[in-house]
Amino acid sequence: MELAQALERGVSVHDPGLTDPDMALAAMARAASPELGIDVPTLHEALRRRERILPTALPEGIAFPHVILPGIRRTLVVPMSTPAGVPIAANEPPSTLIIGLFAGPGHPIQHLRLLSRLARIANAPESLRLLRAAPNADELVHAMLELDAQHA
Repeated sequence: MELAQALERGVSVHDPGLTDPDMALAAMARAASPELGIDVPTLHEALRRRERILPTALPEGIAFPHVILPGIRRTLVVPMSTPAGVPIAANEPPSTLIIGLFAGPGHPIQHLRLLSRLARIANAPESLRLLRAAPNADELVHAMLELDAQHA
């Protein structure tokens, strides 16, 4: 699956004042819910449960919360920009980029491939700089698509 198939304009979050991890996961769930047809509390609790098991924050200030849930019929990537930083994991710096991935149970390999693709994009400091420079949610999606094309 291509990243372009999992990203949707308007399904992203840019919140300069967001600093609370639970509120960040709730915002991600709210963004994903209409597209996935799954209620916000179910998505939010799945994200919270995943982060309790093993936080997905990395030292570069980016996190990749991801869940596989019954009822999800299409894979969805929800990018989030939080310039103030959100402490997703106690032992890592606050995340200024949070890239959520939602998938159904029928496509675990697709899920892993997308996570790998997202990690490749985020591995380059210049890519992170471009993503962090996005002034709004739509530009964040646009930057992700451009970087994905460069890293194909």
